[in-house]
Amino acid sequence: MKVSANGASIHYAVEGHGPWVTLAHPLGADLTIWDDLVPSLAAHFRVLRYDSRGHGRSDVPTGPYTIEQLAADATALLNSLEIARTHFVGISMGGAVAQQVALDAPERIASLTLIDTTAGYDDADAKVFRQRAKQAREHGMKALADGTLERWLGERYRKRHPQASERVRALVAKAHPEGFAAACEALAAFDVRTRLSEIDAPTLVLVGENDPSTPPAVARHLASGIAGAQLAIVPDAAHLSIIEQKQFVTNALATFLLGAVSNV
Repeated sequence: MKVSANGASIHYAVEGHGPWVTLAHPLGADLTIWDDLVPSLAAHFRVLRYDSRGHGRSDVPTGPYTIEQLAADATALLNSLEIARTHFVGISMGGAVAQQVALDAPERIASLTLIDTTAGYDDADAKVFRQRAKQAREHGMKALADGTLERWLGERYRKRHPQASERVRALVAKAHPEGFAAACEALAAFDVRTRLSEIDAPTLVLVGENDPSTPPAVARHLASGIAGAQLAIVPDAAHLSIIEQKQFVTNALATFLLGAVSNV
């Protein structure tokens, strides 16, 4: 299904019944990255997942994008579906979007779950994102897919689960180069580290213990900046912990969300 949201056509899917939970995917992926988690969540919640601007089956306007723009897309999608409040779950880029929505439209956020993400990048990391944007535009996504897979999934997981790993690699390889590049530029400019104290939603921070992109030290800083935030380290996982340790993440997420609902 698609709706027009904030000037772009946004592709989305809804499953389940109950309180709303919105899932935001990482850079270079699409809503299918959540496939393994949705059945369990949909048993208790009405799950909305969507393809970010520039990704999947959503529109791919020419970039650069901003995280503020991607957050406005998410809020416009909520408006189109008449969702007043939602639990918002974001991984990596989706976690940046989740934080921005919580800052720009706090009344829409029932709780936040921030997975393998950060509140901002230093100059060196921002430079890497701009380099990846240039590479995607000039050479396409296949050249970036292998490196992305190595950061996202640990070597042991890749060897034990070659089919699942190849599905993730193929997802990145088929991503739209301009959408990927424009989102890289959004992440390069993203920094809300000085505003974390403004977030007052119940928050869970999850991070893979071997995440090379947003390591546990980054997650600790993120959690310490949000009053009352919970932090959980996902064992034996790299950047894409929702795939590598899907049962651990599902259990942690369900426990947190059901607790957040009962406290409303």
